[in-house]
Amino acid sequence: MLKNLLFLTLKSIRYRPIRSWLTILGIIIGIMLVVIILSLGSGIQNAVARVLQSFGSDLIVIFPGKETNPFLGFAGGQKFKKDDILDLKAISGVNLVMPMSIAILNTEFLGEKKSVMFHSQPWREMRIISEESKGVSLIEGYWPGNDETREVVLGYRAAYKLFKNKPKVGDDIIIKGRRFRVAGIFSEVGLQDEDNQMYLSHRNFEELISRPGFASAAVITAEKGSNIDLVAKQIKFQLSKQEVVSDFSVLTPEKANKVVGDVLSIIELVLIIIALISLIVGAVGIMNTMYTSVLERTKQIGIMKAIGASSSAILSLFLIESGMIGAVGGIIGIVMGIAAAYIVSLIAAGLGIRGLFSFASLDFLGFAAILTVTFITGILAGVLPAKQAASMEPAEALRYE
Repeated sequence: MLKNLLFLTLKSIRYRPIRSWLTILGIIIGIMLVVIILSLGSGIQNAVARVLQSFGSDLIVIFPGKETNPFLGFAGGQKFKKDDILDLKAISGVNLVMPMSIAILNTEFLGEKKSVMFHSQPWREMRIISEESKGVSLIEGYWPGNDETREVVLGYRAAYKLFKNKPKVGDDIIIKGRRFRVAGIFSEVGLQDEDNQMYLSHRNFEELISRPGFASAAVITAEKGSNIDLVAKQIKFQLSKQEVVSDFSVLTPEKANKVVGDVLSIIELVLIIIALISLIVGAVGIMNTMYTSVLERTKQIGIMKAIGASSSAILSLFLIESGMIGAVGGIIGIVMGIAAAYIVSLIAAGLGIRGLFSFASLDFLGFAAILTVTFITGILAGVLPAKQAASMEPAEALRYE
C-alpha cells in the first residue's frame, strides 16, 4: 500500500515539475540560511577570538564613535588632539600611550602605482606594543630608531603580494610624491587588512597629510598587575574633558569580545528570522500547490474511491506528497547551505580570515532535526488540502469538469 502511495506521489510531482520546484525553492532558501549559520557560526566566533587575542590582554584601544560602530567615527573624519591623548600618560596604571592615525595614500614603486592603507605611530611605542603585546615582529630589516627619518615598514602582503616587483629592505618607495626607504618587513599576521598596510612614523605621516597635532585613535598598554577595567574608566573620565571628539569609545579586550559577541548574536537572530519567514512562505506555497493539485486530480480521486480506495488512503496520499516536497526542499537546502558555507570560507581565506568552515565541525544531528522539521512543515501545510480530497464523494468527483 505504502509503495503504491509513494509511486503515485512521485508521478504527481513529475507531472507538474515547474510548480513543484518553485514550491520547493521557498523551503530551500530558508534551510540554506539556517545551515550557513550552523556551519559558520562557531568558525566566526573562533576567528574573532583569534583577532582579539592578537591585540594582547593589556591593551586598551581608544577611537572616535560608538563601540558598536567604530567605522562611523573614522568615516566622519573625527580626530583627537594629540596632546589630549599624550596627557593620558599621567593616569595611574598607564604604561605606554601610542597615538595613531590611518589614511589611504597614493604609493609608487618602480613605476607601479597603488592606493595603500597607511598606519602611523611613534616608532618606539609601536615596537614595544607589537613585540610584547601583539607578538608581531620584523622578519627582515630593522625598526627605525628616529621618527624624523623618512623610513617605512611594510606589512607582509604589502611587501610580497602588492607589487609585481617585490620591494626589499633598502629600496625606495614614493609616497605622495616623497621618497621613503624600506626599513623593515613585518611577519605575517594572518589578517589581510593588517598585512596589506604600510607603517610610517606619526611625524612623517603628519607632513604627508598636512594636518599636524591630531590622531585618529590611540592604543594604551596597562602596567602589569593593574586593574585594566579601572584604568579604562579613568581614561574615559579624562577624555571626557576634551572638547574635540564628543562621542568616543574606550575598549578593553574583554569589552571588545562582548561587543563582537552581541553583534554576532544580532546577526544570527536576524538571519534566523529571515529563515523562518522563508520557511513560512514555503509552507504557504506547499498548501497552495496541494489545493491546486486536489482540483486538478478531482476525477482521479473519484476513480480511486470508486474502485475501493478509502478516505484514509486519499488523505495519506496527499500528506505524503506534501511531506516529500518539504523533505526534498530540506535535503537540497542542507546540501546547498553546506556548499555556500564552504565557498564563503574559501573567499574569507583568500582575504586572510582562515578556519571559518570545517567538515569535521558540521552538526549532522542538527541537520537531521532540520530535515525532520521540513518534513513535518510539509505535512502540516498539506493537512487542509488532504482533508478536502479525502472528503470528496465519488459520484461528485467523477462528474467534475
